[in-house]
Amino acid sequence: MPDAVAYAEDRCALRWPLLAWGLIVPVLAALTAVVLAITVNAQWLIAVPFVPMFVPFLASIGLLHRNWPTGIRIDEVGVRIGAVRSRSAAQRTPTLTRQNWGLFECPWQGIEGLRVVTDPKVLRELQRSPGFHTLSNRWGKPRAMTTCMLGVLSAPYMRAALLIDVDPAQARVPAARMVSFYPNLPGRPLRTRLRGEPGPVWVVPTRHPDRLRLALGTCDRLRA
Repeated sequence: MPDAVAYAEDRCALRWPLLAWGLIVPVLAALTAVVLAITVNAQWLIAVPFVPMFVPFLASIGLLHRNWPTGIRIDEVGVRIGAVRSRSAAQRTPTLTRQNWGLFECPWQGIEGLRVVTDPKVLRELQRSPGFHTLSNRWGKPRAMTTCMLGVLSAPYMRAALLIDVDPAQARVPAARMVSFYPNLPGRPLRTRLRGEPGPVWVVPTRHPDRLRLALGTCDRLRA
């Protein structure tokens, strides 16, 4: 890692509601079934493999997996988001549902702006706007979603985010693979395929917006 690291944040998408519904509550439910199997009736063991299949747990576990590696690095080279701790992330070609497991990099020459957003209204607009549609903050594909924006790593329960205006010609974006969805609804195709498109604005959650804002004040020195 370069010496002049202005900011580093790992697991920045993992807020407590996502951890609770995607990990803690399912584990507690499975342990409860085990205890009941030991103390009451062995048939309770049948419930253990079905706990992760319970719909709220199923969606939350999937979203936790998608967002698990998300991190931020700001240093003398530029800005990196995604699986910043993994040595193999730069070689990955993840699916669109797992784009957070790839590595997004942009040198300072290609960065046109950096800003931290905490306004709930703006964060809601980021989730609804077609220019920021992503699969990292939703389990399925809404009907109106036609493209997944690469570099938009918005997370469930996101309370603050770093927005990065990049020059797509200079940014390095993983070659994410298309994904298929099966709506299983009358009047709709049996299968729909979703493609990825590099966006001019990257989004990554942060759990420490004040600390990040302070770090952004050093960016002029790093650009030099």
